[in-house]
Amino acid sequence: MEEVSQGIIPPIIADVLVLLSLALNFVLMIAVAYLFATKSQDGKFNQLDKNIKKVAKDLKNLETKVSEIKPHKVVDTVPQAVPFGIDTSKPRVEENSDPSSKWASFVENYNYIAASMAVPGQRQACEKFVNDNGLKMLMYGGMMTFLPAFDVEESSFWAFKISDTDYAVVPNPMKPCNDEVYNRGGIKETFAINFLDGVYKKYIVSVPAIFTLSSANQWLVKEPGVAKLERV
Repeated sequence: MEEVSQGIIPPIIADVLVLLSLALNFVLMIAVAYLFATKSQDGKFNQLDKNIKKVAKDLKNLETKVSEIKPHKVVDTVPQAVPFGIDTSKPRVEENSDPSSKWASFVENYNYIAASMAVPGQRQACEKFVNDNGLKMLMYGGMMTFLPAFDVEESSFWAFKISDTDYAVVPNPMKPCNDEVYNRGGIKETFAINFLDGVYKKYIVSVPAIFTLSSANQWLVKEPGVAKLERV
C-alpha cells in the first residue's frame, strides 16, 4: 500500500480513512483464519502471509499519520456547565431588596377597602379582607403595649406578616379617627398623621407601621408608619 502523502487532510476524509483501515483489518483477520484452517502450507501461503504482514504494517502507518493530522478538540473551548444554573460571572443581587415590596400590594388593597367604608356591607368586606390576608387583630393597651383583639370591628390595628417576626400594621378603617382614638387609642404612637380635631372617617396609608412580635409574644413598634386622614 502506498504511503499517505504529506499535507493537510480534511477531518471528514481522515474519519473515512480510519473506518477503511478498520474494515481492511477485519478482512485480513478473516483471511488469516481461513488459511490456518485449511492448513495450506505451500509457497502461495507463505507469499500471502508476507503480503498480509506488509498490508498490516501499511495500515498501522496509515492510522498513525491520520491520528497526527486529525485536529484534536480543545477542552477549554467547550462551554462549561454553570453549577446549579447560577450565573457566577455576575454578582448575585437579592430579589425584592426594596422593603416596600413585601407590603406594597397589601397596603394598596387596604387603601381600597378604607376608601369604601361608606358603602353598605363594609363589615363583611373587612372580615373577608382580614381572613384572606391572615391578619392579626390588635388593640392598644396603653404604655406602648398592644394586645390581641378578637373582633374585627372592635380591633384598633391589623397586622400583616412580612417576615418571621415583623408585621406591617395599619389602622382599623372601620374606626373613625377622633380625639379618643388619636390620643388614647395608639394612633399617635404608631403613625405620623395629620390629625387636628374633630372626626376623620378615611385613612390613607402611605407607609405601614412595622411591628415586631418578640419571643415573649410582646408587640413592639419597630418603625412608625405614615398615614393621611380625610374627613369625607
